[in-house]
Amino acid sequence: MEEEHLISVILSIIIAFMGWLMQRKTERIKIMENQLSEKKYKAYADMVGLFFSILKDAKREKKSNQEEMMDKMLESKKCIFMYGSDSVIKAFNKWLCTTTTNEAQTTQLDAFLDFMIEIRKDMSRNSTKISKYDLLINLTQNKDEVNRLWSEISKIKKQQH
Repeated sequence: MEEEHLISVILSIIIAFMGWLMQRKTERIKIMENQLSEKKYKAYADMVGLFFSILKDAKREKKSNQEEMMDKMLESKKCIFMYGSDSVIKAFNKWLCTTTTNEAQTTQLDAFLDFMIEIRKDMSRNSTKISKYDLLINLTQNKDEVNRLWSEISKIKKQQH
């Protein structure tokens, strides 16, 4: 009888220890996921911030400091490369390629909007209901301008298919 009690106590201790180890490992994984998520969101915020900085300079008809912008862009690229989701990296690459191949500005804008949508999807776990049209309205605050741009983007997409 004493042996059964001793075995029961030892098994209880082993099970309690294993439960503690599993809980600790789960906590460490959550901490690592949170740190990764913070870095990812910072990378996305930095890229969006860079875009709005350029937009602000353009609206004020102020010449942007090209060297400073290039440094910020390279830093953002590095962070997106490291922490961005697959779909964000693909959309980012697509946008970057349109900016270096003399594509029409509306094609570049469309690719940029795809990139922004992918960021929103990643940050909201694919639950965003915002469309590219909604983002254009936010950027321009002018439905007539958005409708004109939307029409141009649609024409280019039809030509590509």
